[in-house]
Amino acid sequence: MKNKIAILLASCFYLGYLPLAPGTFGSLFGVGLYFLAYRSEFIYGLSLAALLVIAIWSAGQAELAFNKKDDQRIVIDEALGFLVAVFLLPHTALYLCLGFILFRLLDIFKPLGIRKLQYLTGGLGVVADDIGAGLLTNIILQIVVRIVS
Repeated sequence: MKNKIAILLASCFYLGYLPLAPGTFGSLFGVGLYFLAYRSEFIYGLSLAALLVIAIWSAGQAELAFNKKDDQRIVIDEALGFLVAVFLLPHTALYLCLGFILFRLLDIFKPLGIRKLQYLTGGLGVVADDIGAGLLTNIILQIVVRIVS
């Protein structure tokens, strides 16, 4: 039962089972969560913290169930990474789109040592590189916000 719940959560309600670009669908799940959580910065921050705990736990359990390190069906890390990417940015379609595209690129290419984060063990290793890509995305977009405003 515990594995079924972990897999359900880690795969973002089975989006991770889609045959093409499961990580992108996981990020799109994050967009949906963004609209649910974006009531205030406080609620958003609490939602991020809760999702971090859920993501580390469920990704770790799903890895054990799948018997594979960072299995492609585990996409809750992409949802979390996207939410980190757009945290405290202006609530506009432009920044959501820029955040989505930049996050996906940084998550795929993993520059600046982000790739090393995935070698951490368990669920933390699954989630850490996506948090790193999300943080880098957020820093870049925070700079853009300050330049254009």
